[in-house]
Amino acid sequence: MRHDVRRMLAARGWTPDAEMFMRKNGALWTETNGHRDSGLDAEGFTLSFDSGVPARVIVAACEAAVRPATPATGGGSR
Repeated sequence: MRHDVRRMLAARGWTPDAEMFMRKNGALWTETNGHRDSGLDAEGFTLSFDSGVPARVIVAACEAAVRPATPATGGGSR
């Protein structure tokens, strides 16, 4: 089990549900098999991570999936 990923996601506000999924703002991360592979489902895409992917990479992808885009600034005439 990817306890490392679960702990890191929980520290960032992700919550576990009864099926052992971790959820935040419409995104879902879970382990996909007993070999520590996992997946991320978010609005419009799915990512798969094999067991060799470092926890920090998985967490970064998960956080990027829920973080709202910031509006572009500048570029206008003065």
